[in-house]
Amino acid sequence: MKQIFIITGRTGAGKSTLCEKLQEYFDIPLLSFANMGKEFANKQGYNRIRECHLAMGLEGFVKKLSVHTLQLIDEQISICNTIIIDGLYVTEVLKVLNQKYDCNIIYLKVNSAIRYKRVAKRLDISLKQALEEIKIKERLKDEVGIDEFIKKANFTIDGKNPINEVFQITKKYMETKMK
Repeated sequence: MKQIFIITGRTGAGKSTLCEKLQEYFDIPLLSFANMGKEFANKQGYNRIRECHLAMGLEGFVKKLSVHTLQLIDEQISICNTIIIDGLYVTEVLKVLNQKYDCNIIYLKVNSAIRYKRVAKRLDISLKQALEEIKIKERLKDEVGIDEFIKKANFTIDGKNPINEVFQITKKYMETKMK
């Protein structure tokens, strides 16, 4: 059966860094939900996904974004039997994927203070600015369903540990699921 590993977590948890290491190690395709969302927003005539969301309203946004996201995932998994998705949050997409594929949700759990510091460092902004940026991103994640992904996670990892340790733990988990 075709298999999808979804790495989920809050902004600044370290999902992208972990996903890049996993993609390199397993040599399987990596899809970024952020990139899929940006592509969707651009196709709708917006520069940012949050602008698109505000203009379309939540229901229309989720419906159209779900169609776009599922199309990209289906295209990629038709080429390769196993893929990794960095940061998927739309509950409607998960429902469809679970009907078609073996989905494994890996939740990268990190406390807020660490996440704020990571975002501030990544964007070269103050902690106060990082908090504001995170609030904006998290509101959208909450609206489209991140809590469902967290509740349904097959595996939870403490993301405050060094990335190499997080990678090794995740790699072992994925290897047991890929057998």
